[in-house]
Amino acid sequence: MSNILKRKILTSILSSVLFALIFSVLTGFDMNAFLNLYYLNFLFVVTYGVITSIFSDWLSKKIFNASTNREIASFLFHCLFGSVLKELSLVSAVSFFIIDRVLTKAEIRWWSVNTALSVIVLIFIIAINIDFQ
Repeated sequence: MSNILKRKILTSILSSVLFALIFSVLTGFDMNAFLNLYYLNFLFVVTYGVITSIFSDWLSKKIFNASTNREIASFLFHCLFGSVLKELSLVSAVSFFIIDRVLTKAEIRWWSVNTALSVIVLIFIIAINIDFQ
């Protein structure tokens, strides 16, 4: 469970960056918009997203034995739980699923998760004191 939690937390960080990049570039990149999208998405993903992702993976393992069917079911569960807030959260859920599956092949240690979280907090502290225009 510890490895899963590490992977899911790191996935939430990376998928939030991807989500914020996608939607801030579509509207013309603005640093304030990027940071707002990132932190808002990160708060939802690190709470609701991590829990539902763990549940989706667990449920798909209980229902299906074949690996391919499990992945498809898990993807559909991610999409179902991610569609709560319509298109925005669905994009976030799909990016979370893809990044999570890529990270399953990597060995993640707690120091990398702690470093990533520390960088997020540091950037947040700096960003609230700087007016990007």
